[in-house]
Amino acid sequence: MNYFIKNKDRILNVLHISGLFLLVVLTIFGVYQIRGENFTEIKKLVLSRWGFFLIACPLRLLDWVLDYYLWRCVLRKYSSGIPFMKSVWIYLSQGAGVILPAQLGRALRSYVLTKTTDVSISKAIIIEIFYLLCVGVGAFLVIFTSLGFYAHSFVLPIMLCLLMLLFFPYLLKVLKPLLSKWNIYLSDESLNPYFIILLCIGCSMGWAINGLIFYLLLGGKESGLYLSQVQMIILGNLFIATCSGIPGGMGLIETTIGVSLHWLHVQLPEIILVIALFRVITFWIWIPVGWFALIKLKLYKEINLIRKTDTYDKEVS
Repeated sequence: MNYFIKNKDRILNVLHISGLFLLVVLTIFGVYQIRGENFTEIKKLVLSRWGFFLIACPLRLLDWVLDYYLWRCVLRKYSSGIPFMKSVWIYLSQGAGVILPAQLGRALRSYVLTKTTDVSISKAIIIEIFYLLCVGVGAFLVIFTSLGFYAHSFVLPIMLCLLMLLFFPYLLKVLKPLLSKWNIYLSDESLNPYFIILLCIGCSMGWAINGLIFYLLLGGKESGLYLSQVQMIILGNLFIATCSGIPGGMGLIETTIGVSLHWLHVQLPEIILVIALFRVITFWIWIPVGWFALIKLKLYKEINLIRKTDTYDKEVS
């Protein structure tokens, strides 16, 4: 025990380096995985559907902006003193960890938040867990709504959505004492029912945007599918990939989406290219953005240190 106490800093450094090394290895592996993509054919696909593609790209940016805003709303419930630009880079740092299995990229963002601010690691993890739960509820809202559109019957889906929106805040409030025993302390502000309901609805809009992006890349009505069908395909396959634990769902998402579309008798000859393009826009683009954010945060920290040093020197002189 004394050995671990004396060498605490050294052990933490080893763990940090090991984690960074693992992240680098997984990133390289992920980039290696897409080496077989026929980007020449993908380029032809983009040119043939340039109108849909021009709409899909701003939608992806809108999804990022919305997701950041919702995440920052949760962050402000636990820590309100983080500058805007710094919070943007912290949010984007998750992209470097999307290659990790089972949503562990969010754990990376918790780590970055702790290292770049005065937010404790326990509080940073709570922020991500709370937000992830709201994201999950938002996914179910989209599924229920899509089922309503597909079945042309909205009474039951709307009732399920309302029940979930009303029950979820109550469930968190009931579980708060139990979670506190595990050192998971939900703030009273974050448990405001109106805040949670609006947050879940906002998260559902993010899921809907992703489904719309894939629908556009398929060619809209040309695919022979309804938008509601596409929404359920995307959400169902992303859920399967998350539960599988496969890093980034690589290979699995592409396969399951392809099988789902084949089962629905989609005969588009370029379906594999559409799936590849969708993954590039919604997944692979995250990785370089995430690593750039990590680099910027390091520079941000160094710049702040230089400014503080300059200020101190001026005060002394």
